[in-house]
Parts: sequence; structure tokens; C-alpha cells
Amino acid sequence: MSLYVIVAVRKEPVSGHIAYVRWGQAVRGVPGWVTEPMTAAASEVIESIKDGAEVETAVSVDGLTVASRAVRVLTDDNGREHLASVPVPSSTLHTLFDLPEF
Repeated sequence: MSLYVIVAVRKEPVSGHIAYVRWGQAVRGVPGWVTEPMTAAASEVIESIKDGAEVETAVSVDGLTVASRAVRVLTDDNGREHLASVPVPSSTLHTLFDLPEF
């Protein structure tokens, strides 16, 4: 199973939903990237999650990229799919909306 890490987001101006991400492929526990982060539409991320890829957010701490929360697909009442962070008991883990914007 592939692991992708989102490091930055671009939100839709009106709705505030994630429209684009910067993400790259990584190996859990191994420093660095398999593929350097690049820009992708949220729809591409949604399809990857549906196809079984693991997707997480990450933040930079003292020059190191640290994985944080898993990302999931959330469907609203109108049937539109959005990216959302998986809820966890700890409020210290960064969500998609805590990531830098580009």
C-alpha cells in the first residue's frame, strides 16, 4: 500500500474546502521522499484514498517532516466528496486546515 503525505493545501475561496494539495510519496519511518511533493487536485487525492492509498498530513519540525493525522474522504449532504482529517482523541495532531497554504 502506498503512503502519501500532504504538506500544504489550497482552499476554495467560497466554501473553504480543500481544492489542491502539495503531496509526495514516502515510506513510513524512512527520512526523505520517494517522490518530492507536487501539486495535485483534491479529486486526485480522493481517488487515491478510494483505491487504497494511505494519506496523512505532515508538518515540518526543526527541519524534519513529521507525519501527523490520516486523511479521509467525507461526503456531504449533497453527495460532494471532500478531504478531511480523521478524528483522533488528541487535539495536538495537525489537521489539513492547520497546514501551510500555497
